[in-house]
Amino acid sequence: MSDALAGLPPAVVERYHLDHLPFDQVDRAPDELMRLSGRRVIVTGGAGPALGQAIVHRLAALGARVAVADIDGEAAAAVAAAAADRWNADTFSIQADVTDWDSIHAAVATTARRLGGLDVLVNNAGGVLGLHGPFIEQDARSMRRLVELNLIGSLFASKAALTVMLPQHRGRIITISSEGGKISMDGLAIYNACKAGLIGFTRNLARELRHTGVSAVAVCPGPMIGPVQLGRLASAENAAGRAAMDETWWRLTADRFSLPEEVANMVAFLASEAGAYLQGTAVSVGGGLSD
Repeated sequence: MSDALAGLPPAVVERYHLDHLPFDQVDRAPDELMRLSGRRVIVTGGAGPALGQAIVHRLAALGARVAVADIDGEAAAAVAAAAADRWNADTFSIQADVTDWDSIHAAVATTARRLGGLDVLVNNAGGVLGLHGPFIEQDARSMRRLVELNLIGSLFASKAALTVMLPQHRGRIITISSEGGKISMDGLAIYNACKAGLIGFTRNLARELRHTGVSAVAVCPGPMIGPVQLGRLASAENAAGRAAMDETWWRLTADRFSLPEEVANMVAFLASEAGAYLQGTAVSVGGGLSD
């Protein structure tokens, strides 16, 4: 027990779990707390050309051992190789479809065997799939695709991760939601409903896990400008996507969009000791979009 608790009645210490406070952090530098040395991580959608690869690189740069999981096995291998080369990190790829129960469970199990356990799951797989537009125009197939990728996939991956984390009595589930899950926007009713669902899922999961040593938190990016978005801005195509960008632009307090790496910074913080006390909440990284 820490010297800071000396003299306190044991019943008080036990009642408020004061012996769980991280007193060791007091005399440690913030950059030390941010290190992820040896942390065992799997990132779904890790081959994504914007946020996925940015998260992989940020975590690898801080010393994490990272499994890059993606439905596109070749792209995942390329991202893993690039991160390993750039940061001298232990990274590897694994093909996985988060919308397929058996596939994502097998990927998590393989990752845990290779790394000797699992400390962090980043639920990043998702996307609009080009299905912008009024709700009344969406058909059953489009609705199912959006819900399966943006909501069901994170539920499946989280269940798979918990089968490893709960026996360890430690772990962290970080789910990428969206600022769209907190506000209303034209043409994104189904996508934003899924992202709102992830916020609710995170809040309830964190509560359910509160005595287990496993925690859950969500990150809500706003509009990001990565390679794909830059390419779209250079062309006259995808008018619906441009319209969505225009709508969010006028709501931004920051007066600019973000880079994927800025959102990945928050993911890295939440994966570290420094961010451990943020639980069951949805952290906005959207330049004021939802404020």
